[in-house]
Amino acid sequence: MLCVVCVRAYGESALDYWREAQRLQEEGNFDQALELYTQGLRIEPQHQHSYKIYNNRGLIYYFQENYLKALDDFNKAIELNPKDSELYYNRGNLYRTLKMVEQAILDYTTTIQLDPQNAFAYNNRGILYFEKGNLDRAEADYHKAIQFNTKDSEFYCNRGNLYRTEGHYERALLDLDKAIALNPYNAVAYNYRSMLHFDKGNYGKAKADLDEAIKIDTENPELYCSRGDICRAQGYYDWAVADYSKAIKLSPKYVSAFNRRGSAYFEKGDLLEAIEDFTKAITINTRFALAYYNRGNAYFEKERYEDARKDFTKVISLNPAYYQAYHKRGRIYLMQGDYTKAVDDCTKAIELNNLYRDAYYLRAKAYRAQGKIPQAQSDLKKVEELGGIPEVEEESKK
Repeated sequence: MLCVVCVRAYGESALDYWREAQRLQEEGNFDQALELYTQGLRIEPQHQHSYKIYNNRGLIYYFQENYLKALDDFNKAIELNPKDSELYYNRGNLYRTLKMVEQAILDYTTTIQLDPQNAFAYNNRGILYFEKGNLDRAEADYHKAIQFNTKDSEFYCNRGNLYRTEGHYERALLDLDKAIALNPYNAVAYNYRSMLHFDKGNYGKAKADLDEAIKIDTENPELYCSRGDICRAQGYYDWAVADYSKAIKLSPKYVSAFNRRGSAYFEKGDLLEAIEDFTKAITINTRFALAYYNRGNAYFEKERYEDARKDFTKVISLNPAYYQAYHKRGRIYLMQGDYTKAVDDCTKAIELNNLYRDAYYLRAKAYRAQGKIPQAQSDLKKVEELGGIPEVEEESKK
């Protein structure tokens, strides 16, 4: 939200520099506007409108991603006029961009205190609360944003996504439908509605919404990945691979796209391609535990058991709470005849998730191999309580 300043003749006072710079800024001529704002401040640094000059110059720096200079200007503007809500709103947006969440929330809160009907401040603060997992506060802020501005598609879009996250699908659908009705070109709303349909298992509607989103935003790699997920869920692996590949073409360092394409290849049975993609994901992000886990599964299927064991060990080092990795490594130890380590890994998996049926079943086999029949029978009894012997073990995840 820009501070709008009246445009008049260009003269020699700070006010004249400010007016001309404002005109240039509105026309998108940012470099000349910056020069004039700076000259105006040099001529009359204590001019009554200096805080507006600092604010406007800060906005230009912000859009140019010169964040340190923008912050310095917003701070000076607020120091000169601490009662202007717009200044706190602009600085809050900058803090949000810089991932300085608490500072951004504080500035949005001050904006609201000075301007209780600022719908944008409520919406932006709601987004931050949502990202922090404080859904009650996020919902309250989205309500306020919509109360004070019933015509903004983004507000309904954000609240609808929150409802979807909470599993309130009917309310979510109403909000997302409203968002699209207000703005048929809101690709984010189509994407969120697609996610809702996907959550409910309605893959046809989910894909239709993503098709619309991609028509609107053809260069967004996340949309192609989401559509790839839908195709993959239906077993259309070639289509999924094509969408993941498009995402990678648009964003060559998109680590999740490599991992997801690798999973599609894995499920399709193309293990070498899967290993190659998981390896690329790991190369981009050497701490990506899920890619190591998925590659470990692919190595296991290729009977490269030592490589698989190393990958599962890496997963555990990156995320000691990853109970599935203990189970998978335990399976390798069992095959190699190291029953003690197999029992230890299964026990650790069970400590992390005492409902993990596969780990009880594998530990029962290891106990039996050790001749510990009572312990094996106890574990098999637990397996029955949890639903019986697993028919298919979990292999690959997104």
